[in-house]
Amino acid sequence: MAGQSRMLPCGRAAAFEPFQTGPTSRYSERSNGAETTPYSRPPSPSRTYVPRRSVADVMGVSALVMRVFLPFAVGYYLSYLFRTINALIAAPLTSELGLDTGDLGLLTSVYFLTFAVAQIPVGILLDRYGPRLIQSVLLVAAAVGAALFATSDNLLMLLLGRALLGLGVAASLTAGLKALVLWFPKDRLPFLNGLMVMLGALGAVTTTSPAQWLLAWVGWRTLFALLAVFTAGCSAMIYLDDLSLGAGECIGNAGPAWNSRGQLEEDLYRSAFLASGAAISDFRRHRLGAAGTLGSAVVH
Repeated sequence: MAGQSRMLPCGRAAAFEPFQTGPTSRYSERSNGAETTPYSRPPSPSRTYVPRRSVADVMGVSALVMRVFLPFAVGYYLSYLFRTINALIAAPLTSELGLDTGDLGLLTSVYFLTFAVAQIPVGILLDRYGPRLIQSVLLVAAAVGAALFATSDNLLMLLLGRALLGLGVAASLTAGLKALVLWFPKDRLPFLNGLMVMLGALGAVTTTSPAQWLLAWVGWRTLFALLAVFTAGCSAMIYLDDLSLGAGECIGNAGPAWNSRGQLEEDLYRSAFLASGAAISDFRRHRLGAAGTLGSAVVH
């Protein structure tokens, strides 16, 4: 204090008291003998870690397969079926509507054109709205296309029906794979992906002898009408099955119901299903040789 007074001019006094340090500072306070600052946070209460449960734990494996895997696998099955059924109905279309090979090739081309153009928009929509909504809406478009194809009496309506079919099944594979990623444990994804591809390939096998028998029995119009009803039912099954748990609660959480089997058994099951899919694809390639010949003739 005396030192500060010596620094002031003669006859002047300090305008304020010098800053005091110590326990009486206004930036701290004493409470019960312990010094605390008013800006310090109180200690957080103790927290107990509760591990997240996967959807497989809550619903059960069989229920999850029935409610998620099978509906999307059926959608991919329909994609394969509509893709290859044109070769089966080529003869009835030619005889009944007077179509030539160029018209048949155009019907096949418009399906693949709409299918290819829709891939990027469908991928964006899947990321934004999820597979449940997008796949159900697109399958409604496929059902409308099948119904329109069943009632068509000219080439223009047939083309419109095939275009709607190509659009409607554009997300069948990607939506199915997206659903598996969201609702199933990540350590089961390779097995389920292979199983879905195998079941989808059965759609191409169905367009051989089974579809030929049904075509001879009911005709191509009734066949497409039945496919329209079946597709609409698949769409309703996907849309109405709204899981109560969010997707973020189950990503990467492998429940004990999925880990009960050993790694060796898992590898054996996976190999068996993938081998079955390869065998089915090989069978389809040889069985549908006539369809490939027809397509080559149309292109050339």
